[in-house]
Amino acid sequence: MTRRIITLIENGGMGKCSFSFNNLLLRSPLRYTMMERRFLYKLAEAIKIRYEKMGLKVRENWNSLVFSMTDKDLAMVGGNTNVVRTYKTVRSLAQKSIIQYHQNKDKQMVVDYFHWIDAFRWNTSTNDYTVRVSPELYEYVINLTKSFTVLNLHTAILLESKYSQKFYEICCLYSGDFRFIDPTTPHEIYKKRVIKMSIETFRFTFGLSELHDPRTGEIIEKEKYQRFKTMVEKVVLTAQKELFELYQMHQCDVWFDYDVPDRYGRGRNGSPRNLRFYIYTREHPKSKDAALDRPWQEGDEPLCPYEEKPKKFAVTKKKVKQTDWLSLDPDYQRDLIRQLLNHYFSADEAAYYLQKIDQEQQRSRDTYSQVIQVIYEKQKQPKFEQGTKRYKQKSLREFVFAINLKEYGWSIEPYQAEDEGQE
Repeated sequence: MTRRIITLIENGGMGKCSFSFNNLLLRSPLRYTMMERRFLYKLAEAIKIRYEKMGLKVRENWNSLVFSMTDKDLAMVGGNTNVVRTYKTVRSLAQKSIIQYHQNKDKQMVVDYFHWIDAFRWNTSTNDYTVRVSPELYEYVINLTKSFTVLNLHTAILLESKYSQKFYEICCLYSGDFRFIDPTTPHEIYKKRVIKMSIETFRFTFGLSELHDPRTGEIIEKEKYQRFKTMVEKVVLTAQKELFELYQMHQCDVWFDYDVPDRYGRGRNGSPRNLRFYIYTREHPKSKDAALDRPWQEGDEPLCPYEEKPKKFAVTKKKVKQTDWLSLDPDYQRDLIRQLLNHYFSADEAAYYLQKIDQEQQRSRDTYSQVIQVIYEKQKQPKFEQGTKRYKQKSLREFVFAINLKEYGWSIEPYQAEDEGQE
C-alpha cells in the first residue's frame, strides 16, 4: 500500500477535538447534506492539525494541501456500514460550490463561488482516496482573525440532521458573551445569548428560501417548507429535540429554546414576523432547577428575552462604558452600526457616516464602541424616543456625530447631499 503522507485520522480517533470556522462561513446559507457537513467538520479538524507543520499561515502552501484516505477514514465519518455512502458524499462535495457574499476593500459587493474540494481521486488498485483542498478555504477554515467560532468535533459528528448541525453552529457562535442589540427598541436590553432573527433571514440562513444567481437570476436552490408550521416542525423542533437530548446525555454543551415575538396583523393567527432563540450552555443553563431546564411547554411562563432594568444608571463621561455588548468583535460592532445608520438615514447618508467611522477606526480601535455608545445614549432620551424621524435624523447629524463624539477627540461633519448642497 502506498504510504500516506497525510491522513484524516492521524490524531487517533474521535475524541473531544475542537476545530474552528470563520464566522462568515457559519452565517452563510445551508447548502450541504448532513453527511457532507460531517465530512467537512472532519476535514476542518484535520486541516487544523496540519496548520503549524505545513506552514498554512502562508496562502501559497494551500496549493499543495492534499489528504490521502482509506475506507477507515470514511468509516470514521459515516460508520462502518456506510462507507459507500460516505464515498458518494465526498464525490458530491467535489462538484458542489459554496457561495459567499462579502465586501472588498473598496466596499463593493463580491460574490464568491468555490469548492471545498478541488479534486477527488480513487485508486482502484490500492482502494486509497486522495482529496485536494481548495486554496480558497484559507480565509474560512483556519483561525486567521478574531472572527471565528470553535466547534466540538465529537458533537458535530453525532448530529443526524443538517438542521441540527446548523443550529449547533449558531448556538456555538452566540454562546459566549453575545448580546443582541435591537435598534428599534433602545429602551430594552436583551439578555446575553438571545437572538432575534427575521423569518426571511432564518429561511435564508437555513437554506429554505429560493436562492438565485445574482447575475443570471436562475434558481440555484428551490424554496422549502413554505408554511410556517411545517418549517417549525421540520427544522426548529427537530433540531431542538436532538440538541437537547444530546445535552442531557452530556454529548453536547449547548441547546436552544425559541418563541415568536411578534406577527403581522393581530393575535396569534397573524403571520410571524420574527423568531427569537434562547441559547443555553452548561455554564449558563436555562434554570438551576433540573425540572425546568428543558424546552418550553404550553402552560410555562412566557420566555423573557430582556434584562431587568436597573434602578440607577452610573454616569461616566469621556470614557466608553465597558458594557458586555461593547466587548464584541469589531465585525459585529461594525454591522450593528450599519444597521443603526440604515434604520435612521437614507442609503447614501448611511454610507457617508459609515465611511467616516471606518476611517477613524483605522486610527483608533475604540471607534466602533464610541459610536455605539453615543447613539445608544441618545436613543435612551425620552425626547429622542418620542420624536419624529426627521427630528431623530437631525439629532444624530448635529449633536451625536458633530458634538457628542468630541468627548472622544473626533467628530463627523453633517452629511451634505450632492444635488442639494445641504441635506
